[in-house]
Amino acid sequence: MQLYLNFHDHIILVTSNEEATLTKLREEFHFFVQEEAQSVQTTVEIFRETPPELPSMVAVKILETCSIYRIGPRRYIDYRGQALTIWDKQEESIRIYSLDLERLYEIAFLAIHSILGQELDKKGLCRVHALGVSLGKINALVMLPSKGGKSTLLTHLLENPEIKIISDDMPLVDIAGNVHVFPSKISVDVKPEDGPLSKLAWTEFVRTQFPPKWTAGLSQLKNRIEPQAPKHQTLLIAGHRLSHGQSILTPVPKWKMIAPMFEHMITGVGLPQIIEMFLNFNFTDILKLFYHGLIRAICAFQLVRKSKCYHFYIGPDRAYNAQLILDQMYEQG
Repeated sequence: MQLYLNFHDHIILVTSNEEATLTKLREEFHFFVQEEAQSVQTTVEIFRETPPELPSMVAVKILETCSIYRIGPRRYIDYRGQALTIWDKQEESIRIYSLDLERLYEIAFLAIHSILGQELDKKGLCRVHALGVSLGKINALVMLPSKGGKSTLLTHLLENPEIKIISDDMPLVDIAGNVHVFPSKISVDVKPEDGPLSKLAWTEFVRTQFPPKWTAGLSQLKNRIEPQAPKHQTLLIAGHRLSHGQSILTPVPKWKMIAPMFEHMITGVGLPQIIEMFLNFNFTDILKLFYHGLIRAICAFQLVRKSKCYHFYIGPDRAYNAQLILDQMYEQG
């Protein structure tokens, strides 16, 4: 069983002896699936079986959930005997082993995103941790921390039939500051009981270090996906949670976006990246991280330069929060 994923011409071939895992990955990356490919840049092999015995090695890093080893171009990530990932940088291949179906999917999901992040950075396409929507020729990127309420905000925004989805939490920004769609899935802590999202088929995503989440593939909302967004005007919004009081959306000078962009784009807080877990933590790897950080900084600078910038002080009235953003998008359009 196999699956081809095309991320802006970087082809990842995913194979597995477990159909359920491959089915979930197909739904997660639905918009990037293609039936066949002439060339493959990275291979991810997923095995539902007992992890093989590790060769004799000295750990280069010990984390709470795993130990990391290296022999030549190969990195071994041992999840306390319950799962094993072998990343061969020379062969551009990843092999993942576990008997635990949930763990198998979680590691595969994170590994693909880690590859994706590195390869897109090289192409000058960087991810920003934000909710992205469009209305006519106006984009809005709302940067909020994890559990900050992006999916709840999206639920209310989608009640307006003109709103299109760019990404639930991971729009792409190119080196010229243009926004590109990245539709994957919607993740929420509690399944919606009303509104447009309540009609979707939801699946529980069990995570090792965090509470489970409910996810729904955006393939179920094909007619609400923005087909293209690069030339649109962008409203760049940094969200801040209020303990109480009425929400405020206020324009700010561009320099006030430095801290939010550093948090949500340059360092990638909240993004499902695990690049550091596969590094050897030596000088060469620091240079690689510096290179990726530089590319993200350029994309972030260009995004801020081309955008109208706002701070969004978010109160408890969720419908009003969405209406403030809609009003500003209509005004700018």
